[in-house]
Amino acid sequence: MPTTFAAEELQRYLQRMIGVQPPIVGDGGAHTLVVGAPVPPRALPPDGETYIIEPEPSRIMLRAGSSRALLSAVYALLERCGCRWSLDDPGAEQVPRLDGKVELERIEHTPRFAVRGYTSDIMTWHYTQPEHFHSRLNDDRAFIDWMGKSGANAFLYIRHPFDTQLTIPELLVDFQRRGIALEYGGHVIPLLVPRELYREHPDYFPASADGARSDHGNLCSSNAAALATASRNAVQYVRDYPEMSVVHIWGADLWHGGWCHCADCASFSVQDQSLRVCNAVARGLEEAGVARPVCYLAYHDTLDADLTVHPHDNVVVEFAPRERCYGHALNDPACAANRRYVAALERYVELFAGRVRLFEYYGDAILFFGCSVPLTAVIAADMDYYARLGVPGITMLQFGTYSLWAYPLNVLAFAAASQGRCEPAQIRQDHCTQFGPHAAAAAAMFGEVERLLRPVATYGDIRRPPAAADAARALLASVERALPALERVSEQLVALDGEVLAAQALLMRYTRGVLAAVRQQLQDTLAGHPRDAEAQYTEALSVLDAVERRFKGLWGSVDLQVIHRFFALAAHAE
Repeated sequence: MPTTFAAEELQRYLQRMIGVQPPIVGDGGAHTLVVGAPVPPRALPPDGETYIIEPEPSRIMLRAGSSRALLSAVYALLERCGCRWSLDDPGAEQVPRLDGKVELERIEHTPRFAVRGYTSDIMTWHYTQPEHFHSRLNDDRAFIDWMGKSGANAFLYIRHPFDTQLTIPELLVDFQRRGIALEYGGHVIPLLVPRELYREHPDYFPASADGARSDHGNLCSSNAAALATASRNAVQYVRDYPEMSVVHIWGADLWHGGWCHCADCASFSVQDQSLRVCNAVARGLEEAGVARPVCYLAYHDTLDADLTVHPHDNVVVEFAPRERCYGHALNDPACAANRRYVAALERYVELFAGRVRLFEYYGDAILFFGCSVPLTAVIAADMDYYARLGVPGITMLQFGTYSLWAYPLNVLAFAAASQGRCEPAQIRQDHCTQFGPHAAAAAAMFGEVERLLRPVATYGDIRRPPAAADAARALLASVERALPALERVSEQLVALDGEVLAAQALLMRYTRGVLAAVRQQLQDTLAGHPRDAEAQYTEALSVLDAVERRFKGLWGSVDLQVIHRFFALAAHAE
C-alpha cells in the first residue's frame, strides 16, 4: 500500500506543478519509482530506511530500502522542487508552478533514528462521546498526512486501565497507506491480569508491605500463573490486532506502589518485577509465533536501572524522563538535576545492548500545563546526544491540535532532528515565513520566549513548583524575569496582523497568567504560609475561552479544563 500511495502522491503533486502527468513506473517489490522512463532499470535497493534520488538526463530514479522510505524519497524530491508542508494548516502548503528546468543533485539519505514517531493517550480522543470524537478525526488525518511528509514512521496509542480500546480503527488506513507502524499498549499490566480474577486467585495480585493482597496495582511477579495469564492476554492482543508492530507493557501509572511486596517478590526491585512481566510476554509472543518487540517502561519508580534480571532479546527499554529539567539538554554537565537521568539512560543502553528508545515530552501539555514552552535548542542538543549513544528510536508525546498550536517549534525541531541535525534559528525562521512581512518579528519573539521559559521548565509539572527554599528562590527569580517580557510579547503579537498571531498572543497571555499563579505559590511558600492560587489559575484559563477550536483543538476545548480541576483537587488533598 505505501508504494502505491507514494506513486500516487508523486503523480498528484507533479500534475499540480507542471500541468501534465509524467510517466511513473514502479519496480514491483524493489521499492523503486522512475519518473520519465517507460521501463525502470533494475538496480539493487539500499537497506532499511535509506533512500536514494538519482536524477538522469531522461528520468529520475527513486530507490529505497522500504516502502516507507520510498514515500520519504517522494516528499524529499518534491521539497527539492520547492514544495513546503504546513504543520498546522494543510491548506497552507506551498506547491510551486514549475515553468522551467529544476536542477537536481543525487541525494542519499538515512534518517538518524530507525524509529521516529509520536504518541498520545487514547482517552484524549473521547471515543465514547461522538460529539467530541468525530470532530477530532479530520484534525488527526491532517496530522497523519504531515507525519508522512516529515518522515515519521511510528505512532503509539497509550492505553490506561479505564480505557476500553487499544486503537482508533477509523485512522488505520491513513497510517497504513503511509507505512506508519502502529504500536499499542501502555499502562496495561492491570488489564492483562483482569481484576475479576481476584476473587478466585488473590495470589495473582500484589501484596502490600504488610502482606495484604489487593486487586489494586499490577500483579505478583513471582506467581507463574499470573505471568502466564498476562502473557496469554498479550498474545491475544496481537492476534486481535495483527497490525500492532510493538507491544508496550507498562505498569500502573503510579508514583509509589503497584508492585508486589510478598516474600517471593521482596528481593526483587520494582524494575526487576516489571522486567519479569515483559520477559514473560516476550517469551509468550515468541512461542505463539507472533513475536514483537516488547517495551519495558523506565519511568517514575522504574526510572533507574536497578536490575538483576536479564532481559529477553525482544525486550526494549522505553526511557521516559518526564520529571527531568527541560531548561537544559539532558547531558548538559551544568545541570545537576539531569545527572540522574543521564546515568540511568547510559546504564540501560549498556544492560540492554543498545535496545533503548526515548519517550520524550516536548509536546506534553499536561507537564507544561498548556503554556507555551519552546525548546528548540534543548531538543537539538538532546537528539545529538541520543544519536551519539546509538539509541535507535524516539517518540514524542503530544495532544493533537493543541500541541501543534502551543508547541509547533518543538514538533518541527523534533521532526528535523530525527532525520539529522537541526538548527533552532532555522526552525524558527522557516516556521515564521507564514507570517509574511511579520516573519522576522515573530521569529525574534519566539526566540525571546524560549530564552525566558527555559529557566522555568526545570522541575517537572509547571503547576507544582518546588517547596525547597533554595529551589523556590531560584525559580521565583526566573518567573519574575519572564512575566513582564511575556506581557510585552503578547502586546507585540496583538499589534501584528493575522488570526494566527492573535491566537498566539492569547496563548502568551495564558502562559503569563499561569506563571503569575506560580509566582504567588512560590512567594507564599517562602513566606511560610502556602495559600491556594486557584483563582489565578482559573483566571488564566478564562483567557483561552476567546481562542477558536481550530487552534486549541479538542484538548484545549475540553481536556485542559479537566487538567485544571485535577491539579486543584490534588492541591487541596495535600
